[in-house]
Parts: sequence; C-alpha cells; structure tokens
Amino acid sequence: MKAAVCERYGPPEVVQIREVPTPAPADREVLVKALAATVNSGDARLRGLRVPRGMSLPVRLNVGITKPRQPVFGLDVAGRVEAVDEAVTRFQPGDRVLASRGFDFGCHAEFVAVDEDGAIAEIPESLSYQDAASLGFGGVTALDFFRRGRLVSGETVLINGASGAVGAMAVQLAKHTGAEVTAVSSGANADLVRSLGADHVIDYTAEDFTRNGQRYDVIMDNHGNAPYSRVKGSLEPGGRFLMVIGDLWQMLAATRRKAVVGGTASPNAADYRTLMSLAERGELRPVIDSVLPFAEIVEAHRRVDSGHKVGSVVLTFDATP
Repeated sequence: MKAAVCERYGPPEVVQIREVPTPAPADREVLVKALAATVNSGDARLRGLRVPRGMSLPVRLNVGITKPRQPVFGLDVAGRVEAVDEAVTRFQPGDRVLASRGFDFGCHAEFVAVDEDGAIAEIPESLSYQDAASLGFGGVTALDFFRRGRLVSGETVLINGASGAVGAMAVQLAKHTGAEVTAVSSGANADLVRSLGADHVIDYTAEDFTRNGQRYDVIMDNHGNAPYSRVKGSLEPGGRFLMVIGDLWQMLAATRRKAVVGGTASPNAADYRTLMSLAERGELRPVIDSVLPFAEIVEAHRRVDSGHKVGSVVLTFDATP
C-alpha cells in the first residue's frame, strides 16, 4: 500500500509517498480502507518540529529524538471496513467508519488497522467520507475542552482562532450548548464564523479583545497568542480559560490554577458518534478549506503551514478496490 512517510523533521517536502506493507487486522482489529483523511495543525507542527516554547525536548522524547519514531502521521481516517479479525463483532466488511489510532497516528496511508474497541464509529449514510473526516480533529478537541471546562447554556464564551479546524467546530458546538459566542478571527472570515452561529465577531487586526472591557465566562485559545496572563482580566469571576495551545511555562502554570484547562484531547468513539449525529441532523456543519488527492499531501502540508486555512484540509484516496 501507499503511505505518506516522514523520516526527518523539516519542511513539507520531507513527506514522501512510499510503498509499505499493508497491515493485517490483529486481535480484535478492524482494517479500514482509507477514503478521506485530514492534514491538521498537529501533523504540520510535528513534521516541522514547530512546537510551543519549551516543548521541543519533551516532544522529541515522546515522538523521536532525531526523527519521528512513527513516520506515518495522520490522526483520523474515514473509510470502508476492508477486513476484520475473527474476534470482531461490532463491525463487518463494507461498513462506513471514522476511525483513529490515537497518538499512534498512522492514518496517512491507504489502509489503517484500528482496535474494534478503540476510536471507531459508523458514518451515517447522509454524510460523505470527506465531511466525516473533517469533523474528527476539530470536533473532538472542542467537545473535550468544553466538557472539561464545564461550559453550560447561558454562559458567554470567547473563541480565539475561530475559523480553523478546532475553532469552526467550537463556535458551532458552543452555540449548540446554548452559550453566547464571541468569535475572534480576521475580518476576511467574519462572515463565515457568523454563519456558523457566532453572536459577535472581533477582527483581531482591528481590535484587541483583552482591552475592550468585555468579560466572559469561558475563553478558548486555539491560536497560542492569548495566554492566561494576557486574558485573565477578561474572565468573569469563576471564569475558565481553555488553553488548546500553550507553551511549557503556560502548561506548568496551569497545573496551579483551577481556572485553566490544558492538555490534549484524545480521539474516541463516543465523541465521533456525537459529532456525526449532530452533523446528520444538520446541527453541525463540516467546514472544509480544501480537498486534495493523497498524492498531493505535500501541498496539503503547505496549506496548513500557511496559517490561512479555514476549517479542515482534506485528503482523498482512490475509491477503487
């Protein structure tokens, strides 16, 4: 099978399509034939080892000192079940699924083996593979942070970086929860975030939201340029700061503050089912920046690196057997 292999850290061009052995489903595993996947900011940051301040050594220790220990990136994949281990009971060949190997990655490949009891869920017939793939990374991250941040109906939430893969999902999920949503984005994306449900939009090129006197119950930073030290004056008493991206020092400080929620969100079947159910009912809209064939994965990395994508960059795979 073909896989996108990254054997050293560097620019998009270090990613190369190569022939690698096709996995066979091991004990209780499902083999998924990929039909769509995404290149997200995590893939791009890992590939270029562009990580927040102070995080280079911890990241290298975790994923590889001189080169990626797992050379095939990709957090989730939408596709069709190709084969199953004999012990598998919940899935069968032909099922349409969204799946992930979590932080073992490996989803930028034509076939992906996933544990039946892991992050895998059926895709409703009304959703395309591309739409399903676009929901995963951003949707799971937003659900996880809102859950741990205890966002409830009637609260006010500001979402910094509201037009990216996480932000586009966060605006919609916060609105679905019943919150009053303020989105921070460029003026060029103001109409988009309003269409996703934002009640108010702040153009970061024209206004600093930390200096306008407004306060919020929850502030979510998806960009990394609004740390707790900068936004704490914009939080209501008892407010919570959701630090989706933060450097080492911010993370260490967060452990001492109950008001700060940090860490990473892990893909899981329950959240996949929630996202696809909402999308099936028309209550969550997939937001896709661009769709590229798998053969153009380098260009997909370039698009993510540009910092100007809106929603998800989706890869498509040949649908023929």
